[in-house]
Amino acid sequence: MKKFTFKGVLDGFRSSVSQQQRNDQEIVETLRPENFEVSKTFRHGFPFQPTAIAFDPIQHLLAIGTKTGSLRILGRPGVDSHVRHEFDAAVLQAVFLTNEGGLITATADDHLHLWDFRQKRPQVVHSLKFQRERITCIHLPLQSKWLYVGSERGNIHVVNIESFVVSGYVINWNKAIEILFLKWLFEAYGNLAALFSYSPDGIFAVEWC
Repeated sequence: MKKFTFKGVLDGFRSSVSQQQRNDQEIVETLRPENFEVSKTFRHGFPFQPTAIAFDPIQHLLAIGTKTGSLRILGRPGVDSHVRHEFDAAVLQAVFLTNEGGLITATADDHLHLWDFRQKRPQVVHSLKFQRERITCIHLPLQSKWLYVGSERGNIHVVNIESFVVSGYVINWNKAIEILFLKWLFEAYGNLAALFSYSPDGIFAVEWC
C-alpha cells in the first residue's frame, strides 16, 4: 500500500497550482478577425421608409425601394433579395421589364438605373445621369423599348432601354397639349392616347391607355 505523507500531499498541491497557472497564461482574450465571421442569416419585416413599389404580374415579383436607397425584391417562398444603390438617394419610382428579369429605378439624385436580377444577386448593368432637369417620374409601356421620363420642367424625355441612352426626341410641356400632337399619336399608335398629369412641380405621372 502506498503511503501518503504531508510533504507529498503539499508537493502535489503545488504542482497542480503551477499547471493551472500555465494553462491560464495560454488563454488569448483578444478576438481576431480569423476567430469569427459575421453573415446575414435572415431578414424579417417590411422595408423601413418605403418610397416606391413595382410589381411583375408574370413572375410574381414585388420590388420595394426606400428613402435610403435600399431595394428589396420579394417573390415566391425563398425569393428574397436585398441590395442598395451606390449612393443613399431615395428611390422615386421603380418599374419592371415585365417577364424579362430587369428592373429600372429612378432615384432622387436624378439617376436612372437598370438592374439585372436573373442571377442570384441583382446588379446594376446601366446607369444614366440627367444633368439639366430633375426626374419626377418614369413610365415603361408593356413590351416597349422606350422609357418615358418626366421632369420638373414639364418635359418628357425618351430613353432607349436597350442601349440606355437618351434619344433626341423630347415632348415639351407646351407641345403635349396641342391637338396636332394628339393627332400624331393617334396616327402612329392607332387607338392609343397619352395621358400626362401635370402639377406646379412638373410631371408626376405618365400613362398609356
